[in-house]
Amino acid sequence: MDQQQVQQLAQHFIDALHTLEQGNVEHADQLAGMYSDDARVINAALKLAGQERTGQDGARQFWTEYRRTFGEAYSEFYQVTVNEQAAGLFWTTKGTGNDGQPMEYDGVSLLVFDDQGKIKLFRGYYDTRELSREVGANPQPGTKR
Repeated sequence: MDQQQVQQLAQHFIDALHTLEQGNVEHADQLAGMYSDDARVINAALKLAGQERTGQDGARQFWTEYRRTFGEAYSEFYQVTVNEQAAGLFWTTKGTGNDGQPMEYDGVSLLVFDDQGKIKLFRGYYDTRELSREVGANPQPGTKR
């Protein structure tokens, strides 16, 4: 792929994420369809819990959990950097938790694409201390958030 194709794939991902954020959990299917069958999905909370999600089903589970975490959320992407196989997305997400309390956190997502333009690796980086609840991971019994 060339950088323009990767830029278009990254924008498609951003558009699908905005649809999910502004809609409901059923929109997770649109995002999940962008992942390869053997995709790996990891973010800071999953890593802390020693977990990752895999494949389209794992991506669907991840994005469903993400949407259920927030009352309202909107991610503003202020920089997208691409090469021939990957995109780095720099963002700030603002909104409210399910409890109605305001939340805001910053991060970076890495999207690595396969030759068919499917996401084979999603890696989300953010400071979990900025987020009052974990996104994408269910805490293990007896652990603190």
